[in-house]
Amino acid sequence: MTDLLALPLAGFLIGALIISVGGGGGIFYVGILTVIFNVPPATAAATSLATIVPTALIGSFSHWRAGNVNIRLGVTMMFAAIAGTVIGSFSSGFLPQSIYSKITGAMLLYFGARMLVSYIRSGRGEKPRQETEASGLSHRDRAKAALFGFLGGAMSGLVGLSGTPPIIAGLDALGCAPLEIVGTSVFVITGISSVGFAMHAGLGNVAWRLVLLLAAGTASGAFLAPAVLSRIGRGKIDKILPPLFVLMTLLMGALEFFK
Repeated sequence: MTDLLALPLAGFLIGALIISVGGGGGIFYVGILTVIFNVPPATAAATSLATIVPTALIGSFSHWRAGNVNIRLGVTMMFAAIAGTVIGSFSSGFLPQSIYSKITGAMLLYFGARMLVSYIRSGRGEKPRQETEASGLSHRDRAKAALFGFLGGAMSGLVGLSGTPPIIAGLDALGCAPLEIVGTSVFVITGISSVGFAMHAGLGNVAWRLVLLLAAGTASGAFLAPAVLSRIGRGKIDKILPPLFVLMTLLMGALEFFK
């Protein structure tokens, strides 16, 4: 009976505060399902991805309507991420979980450190933001977007997470504004989570009851959050989101590396 209230509430908070604001959330779904509700890891991973798919669809549509999605970068990253998801899923049985946790944690810590340096430099006025949507993508930017997208997809395919940190780090490195980073990352996650769920569905049983309870909250949160963000003001958002991205990436990296 408790999960009838707890799961939708947790889903709403993840959908509103993490998926639609931070661009991800798979690790939080998996954590809640395994730690609090004692769901087996394989089932938690598949259930997490099944929940992210509709949430990401709603969130990306809301962000697109608010003008926060960079379509050029998003499409490039999504195709590379889908390839990474497929390769990561097929490779998941060959890499021990303990080793993968170390590799993933080290990658996240590296991405977090890069974002921290970028944030410090931008605060000093050393990093002008690029208008990638208007000017088009250079071959170098396209290759960089594809690389970070592939890494995000590989992370999702290997353990069933959303693969958000590499996506956010890549968009930050390409000079996207904070709200553009959020909207575009949610757009990319739609493709990653869809393919990741399809690949993982055969590896673990999806707990559809848990999916429905979580999705009831996440869908509402993902739909409302972009509208709320647009009312706060871009100036305030530009100050709030970058340190949040850095903190989220470094925290997830530390948890993965030292677990």
